[in-house]
Amino acid sequence: MHRPAILALEDGRVFNGRAAGAITRRGGEVVFNTSLTGYQEVFTDPSYAGQIVCLTYPHIGNVGANVDDEEAKKPYIESLIVREFSQISSNWRSAETAQLYLNRHKIPAIWDIDTRALVRHIRKVGALRGVVATDGTPADQLIHEAKQIPSMTGQELASRVSCAKQYMWNTGSIDLATSPWAEQMGEAGTGGEARNFRVVAYDFGIKQNILRLLVDHHCEVCVVPAQTTAKEILEMGADGVFLSNGPGDPEPVEYAVENIRNLIGRVPVFGICLGHQLCGLALGGKTFKLKFGHHGSNHPVKNLLTEQVEITAQNHGFCVDPDSLPSKEVEITHINLNDQTNEGMRHKSHPLFSVQYHPEASPGPHDSHYLFTQFTDMMQEFQKPGSSRR
Repeated sequence: MHRPAILALEDGRVFNGRAAGAITRRGGEVVFNTSLTGYQEVFTDPSYAGQIVCLTYPHIGNVGANVDDEEAKKPYIESLIVREFSQISSNWRSAETAQLYLNRHKIPAIWDIDTRALVRHIRKVGALRGVVATDGTPADQLIHEAKQIPSMTGQELASRVSCAKQYMWNTGSIDLATSPWAEQMGEAGTGGEARNFRVVAYDFGIKQNILRLLVDHHCEVCVVPAQTTAKEILEMGADGVFLSNGPGDPEPVEYAVENIRNLIGRVPVFGICLGHQLCGLALGGKTFKLKFGHHGSNHPVKNLLTEQVEITAQNHGFCVDPDSLPSKEVEITHINLNDQTNEGMRHKSHPLFSVQYHPEASPGPHDSHYLFTQFTDMMQEFQKPGSSRR
């Protein structure tokens, strides 16, 4: 006998299904993710704070959960929506079932609903606020509660998910490789070499695989809270500054925009996702909310500098308006081939570049790992004696 569950949307649409995870109810903005693998990485991506995630891949939970696949210390999704949820798991790396994992973190899930109908509805009307209830709360009350949830527009969530104090990170991808095919997957180890670059990484909701790849590229990484000032960063003697992904609306994160403005031209800067949006604002541009966002590990992006197409991992609901950027100073480097939105840019005279997608791609393809090399090359160029940028 399965416990019933309800998904109620702010526009009155209701989906009835079966319950999994915790017996409770939680609300947020309902979005869909098109990744085929890596559901645990999705659960633990801090960029999903305040959001309920519908996974379009139909069968979830069959490989369980384990500590190595976490992108943060806990899951950040408010709730989970899937077509088929497996109560059992079978994988050599599995430490517990997805059911136990969600229940332990007090996250409710609804399954056995028509996720295709839900996705078509979101694509038609846009992202909606909703509530998932596994505790028997009636639908009418849930619809009322969904309408009371704050809109994602205007929400400053970066400081809510950021670390409380700075810390050093020194684990690379090779340290997690426990399978015989790890090297074939293209994850380069540090090989015991000395770190060449001191990188300060702003934590707006950073994923751990970003930090692993920075270490793989011979960086000594210090992670700092979102509200760390530019003055503090410069006093740390950083060779480069990394601006991480994160949740919420970029425009209210005014403290970060101001800090980035004070760093431009003084130290190499590499931003992704929310970090990219904050760069856009710092350069004088504007951002806007996408109808239903980009979430998944199969989005095609064209690199305008090389004419190559990358399959990318994405998770964002806001976008930088390319027409709002000063064209004399900023060059658009990447575009999304699905909707032609801005996916990357660089400053024409200062060492700064950013991309909207997730080059660390966990989960996802490795097409964009070259951007980490681009970052280290930029830092190396900036370090050269007599460099005009010094």
